[in-house]
Amino acid sequence: MNITAAPEFIPISWQDYLARNYDHTLIPWARYRYSGTGVVKVSPEATRNIRIGKKLSRLFEATDPGVVAYTNSISIEVERSQKEERIPDVLVISKEYDRMLDDDAPGIITLNMPAPILVVEVVSPSSKKDDIEDKPFEYMERGVGEYMSVDWRKEVVAVWSRNEDGNSYNYNEFRPGEMVLLKSFPKLSLSVDDVIMG
Repeated sequence: MNITAAPEFIPISWQDYLARNYDHTLIPWARYRYSGTGVVKVSPEATRNIRIGKKLSRLFEATDPGVVAYTNSISIEVERSQKEERIPDVLVISKEYDRMLDDDAPGIITLNMPAPILVVEVVSPSSKKDDIEDKPFEYMERGVGEYMSVDWRKEVVAVWSRNEDGNSYNYNEFRPGEMVLLKSFPKLSLSVDDVIMG
């Protein structure tokens, strides 16, 4: 399938995108994701955002040897008003689930696959509304167990933890000097200061 590039959007169907049924050389950006009816450019991450994501990934894997944490590499399909592909800063799944992923398939957790244990977004000024207002509800509807947003500029870590009913979340905000409580990692000792310093 040939595609024609617009400045920041390339139309393509979700089925063709999943099947990688398009000419990759026509996409001019190093980072992109699916949004609604095609692919859009994704801005590069700030250096501190990258450091925070890598640090958290290492901590999650060290705390629980039964999980795998991906940093800015595995995406998740969400669907509210339209299909979206989100590429979290950190995405945590079980090692058992990881072994079921096809090594040759695109790195996308689709709607027909189990939801991740935990998703982390490090807030960027360009995506602040998405990270704080939209993504928690997209991930909740998708069945993600826990969602954490890290706003190091405002020194706030927020956590949405799924309730036992499976349909709602508890919301907690943590600030400097406080410990971040994660239901998915109850043994993890993690302070806000540890998180935001990267």
